[in-house]
Amino acid sequence: MSGTRRSLRHSLAQELRTRILAGEWRPGDRMPSEPELARRRTVSRSSMRAAITMLEEDGVVSRKHGSGTYVTHRPALPHDLGRNFGVSSLIRSTGMKPGTVEESSGAVPAPAAVAEALGVPEGAPVSSLRRVRTADGRRVVEATDWCRIEHLPPEELPEIPEGSIYAALAERDLAVDHGVADLTPRNADGDLARRLGVPRGTLLLTIDQVDRTVDGVAVLVSREHHVADAFTFSLLRRTPGEEAH
Repeated sequence: MSGTRRSLRHSLAQELRTRILAGEWRPGDRMPSEPELARRRTVSRSSMRAAITMLEEDGVVSRKHGSGTYVTHRPALPHDLGRNFGVSSLIRSTGMKPGTVEESSGAVPAPAAVAEALGVPEGAPVSSLRRVRTADGRRVVEATDWCRIEHLPPEELPEIPEGSIYAALAERDLAVDHGVADLTPRNADGDLARRLGVPRGTLLLTIDQVDRTVDGVAVLVSREHHVADAFTFSLLRRTPGEEAH
């Protein structure tokens, strides 16, 4: 992925954000379709899709499968575990500047859990991106992402550290529709403690997640270790519905 394509999706996202703030589309309004927006702007549909994905991560719009893209009535809670967005968006939503340190990427043998999720043989090469995310310079999240090589080649991984891996997948017609996450408390061991710059034994929240397209294809497996006191997470819990009657 070239720097030009990365800058294009950022500029498209900013243009759409500006038009929304100017009142062209109000909260609850359905926006024009991706093909229509791309045609008006004379850009590829994949670039427009990636831009809309960035707005969705920031809680500016929401996609409803089979219906369209809608302007949200209010920005989503920045730490809402019921929403699926990237670490950069999470950090930006708090007013802090996201950054990346200790980044490494390449093709690695798929661990058992990753292989099972992505549907490849254990030990088969997969693309991997490991990095420590910072908020105003503070190390707050240690993250590793894995995906199939044909979905996101390893040589392209170094080009997206400050961007969104969700947007990079969306540009390849692999937009993430939903993810399933497991949350586990743990204490930082020697390597994690060093990478996050915290004392050994510091409490972390580990999030293991598999992201899938609307067709159910697994396109991303991730493991994130969040410094527990860096963010406050919330979760909307609904009533049992019919089970309550």
